[in-house]
Amino acid sequence: MGFGVSLVVHGQTVDPTEMLATLATDLDANGIEVLRVDNVVRFTADELRDLSLLAAPLAKWWQQHRPSTAGVVALRFVGPSGVTELSYSRPDLAVEYVRHTIEVESGEPYAPGAAPGPMRRLTAGLIRRGRTGFTASELSIRDEGDILCIALAGRELDDRPRSVQFQAFNPEHDDYDPGDDDGYCLVTDGVPVYGALVALRLTRSTLSLRLTHEAARAWGARSTTLTIKLHLTHQEIEQLRRQLQRLFSFRTAQLSAPTLHLG
Repeated sequence: MGFGVSLVVHGQTVDPTEMLATLATDLDANGIEVLRVDNVVRFTADELRDLSLLAAPLAKWWQQHRPSTAGVVALRFVGPSGVTELSYSRPDLAVEYVRHTIEVESGEPYAPGAAPGPMRRLTAGLIRRGRTGFTASELSIRDEGDILCIALAGRELDDRPRSVQFQAFNPEHDDYDPGDDDGYCLVTDGVPVYGALVALRLTRSTLSLRLTHEAARAWGARSTTLTIKLHLTHQEIEQLRRQLQRLFSFRTAQLSAPTLHLG
């Protein structure tokens, strides 16, 4: 499995030579293979956890070019389902943001005849026109001590990856700085928004999010309601419930928590 990556600044692809030089030891130690085509690099490995080790150095490479909300500095990923660009992240969340993207975008190349055909792509496009949510089949919880991240991910009929991620600082951690806390962050398909929710409801089969109008515009959503169908085990649903309750109990942020209905 693997992914391609490049860094685009003001429309120009950055030479990755220096970045690759800093990775040489880690690449050899973890059996990660590299294929470079001009300024685009593809990393492949037998295990996803090995590729996840690239999150920190890739995030550092990206952040060195000072990405902003203007979107002129983008870390571009290429996976089996297409291209994903990370245009902005708060620096302290960048590593987790990149790690999550690696996990979503990495995958085995399609075998001959296995890629989604025209009919599947057409059907998936029609479904997207009438439905703003997606079906999540993967749950990931990461507690880094200072930051709690809750991620749901899945793929659509045409294998397009979809994801939503909740992030918040833990005020009980020794490194917590209230001056750096802008409240919880919600990342949908690679676009982060702070204080994006009006309300959240979790049942056994769905997670329903009522978005602020600002969040809906940022994500290009046709509605302020985002419904995620959950193809998860009972244990995963309960884990999701507990961690959401914990994340939104962090009350030191500048932004108020949404109305919660967690069953």
